[in-house]
Amino acid sequence: MPRIASGEFKGRNLRYPEGARFRPTMDKVKEALFSMLGEDIVDARVLDLFAAAGALGLEALSRGARQAVFVEQNPEACRHLEANIRALKVSDRTIVIRQDVRIYLKQSKFFATHIFCDPPYYSSRAKETLALLAVNPGVTTDALIVLEHASDKEIVLPGSLKIKDSREYGDTRLSFIGKKERSV
Repeated sequence: MPRIASGEFKGRNLRYPEGARFRPTMDKVKEALFSMLGEDIVDARVLDLFAAAGALGLEALSRGARQAVFVEQNPEACRHLEANIRALKVSDRTIVIRQDVRIYLKQSKFFATHIFCDPPYYSSRAKETLALLAVNPGVTTDALIVLEHASDKEIVLPGSLKIKDSREYGDTRLSFIGKKERSV
């Protein structure tokens, strides 16, 4: 069962939908991710795309993030996400958007310091999502996109994005992506 690894809610278990359609971020990957982010997550505004039950966004809140916006279209996953939010009593710091990530990114103006993106591993969703993030005005050059994807799958980035770092954990890779600085 997924759990909160550190911070205010350390050790709290999270409800998570069962079945092969859902793949929670492994604890060791989550711990490594947040260890790398360190104090940068404090007061962060987090956007958790393909949120499922919200493990990454809730971990960020536990470690001091100011707000988390969760985008998830699956009704079962949303029920678990909302139950986790209620159990942790963080409703005042969260927004749940029940919508396809692509539609959300096309229609919404948002500002986030950290964007967690965990699409289905072997789908075209990562490429589509990165293309939408590249042109979204809410994604500034200061924003950090953390893409969780299969370690054996190459990621093709739109021209305005670049990989800042990449770490592999078994069959999972975390790619840390940012916008390129504009040249004048």
